[in-house]
Amino acid sequence: MATGSEKEMAFAEHPDFQPPPTVDATIWRYMDLAKFLSLLDRSELFFVRADKLAEIDPFEGYYTNANLEFENLPFEETPKEWRARTNISDEGTFKSVVENMKIIRRVVKEQRELTFISSWHALEYESAAMWSLYVKTQEGIAIQSTYERFISSLAAYQDFDIYAGMIRYIDYKREVISMVNIFFPFMHKRKSFEHENELRALIWTPQHGRNEIGNPSQNKYLNVTGLYVKVDLGRLISCIYVTPTAAAWTLDLLRSVVKKYGLEVEVIHSDLALAPVY
Repeated sequence: MATGSEKEMAFAEHPDFQPPPTVDATIWRYMDLAKFLSLLDRSELFFVRADKLAEIDPFEGYYTNANLEFENLPFEETPKEWRARTNISDEGTFKSVVENMKIIRRVVKEQRELTFISSWHALEYESAAMWSLYVKTQEGIAIQSTYERFISSLAAYQDFDIYAGMIRYIDYKREVISMVNIFFPFMHKRKSFEHENELRALIWTPQHGRNEIGNPSQNKYLNVTGLYVKVDLGRLISCIYVTPTAAAWTLDLLRSVVKKYGLEVEVIHSDLALAPVY
């Protein structure tokens, strides 16, 4: 991991963050007009605090039901292959391991208030489902970018390293999330959310000793809902799509606004609502 003056950009590779299949994979960010105008005005991308995402998914940043059930298993009912793999052969050692697992769960739960997230939809084409889910007005927009554009647009941000990878969707009733890394609960979601095909960028504020990890009351970011991250908009945005239901004047206004901010990007009216041609 690059630190301090060693790094040339905020993005940092991490073995536990799986990138898209190719660096030029298309990604999308759907938002309302107000959020887009804020992005233009600030040239900063908003990373929301992870615990705030619990309003959409209560399991955000948590381990699975299967993790909890495993802790409650009597030693004699634990899978033999697991005992052989972990070299845990007696009940006393197993109880010690379970206590450590409970501590890890508590610590990871506290990390939700120390962790900040930016979510993107990874798909070659725009998504009608994403328009419906994340844009509730007729003035919504979708930023089109690529994985490579996204990570390279972060070069000016120097506060923290930013990791990025694809969310893994699993069955929370049957599958466990590995407890060897505190990032894993933030990079897994239930299969019910698989339609999001999410590329997630993550900031962990205790990094490099810049925030308190062991005392939640000393969290420097306890009173903020998110962090603003400096981005190169010209590099980030490859195209801008306007919601299918937007009026024509909205398209004209956005083209004018984008031009005033010096962005040389195309503004397109989504054609998802067009009638078929016979």
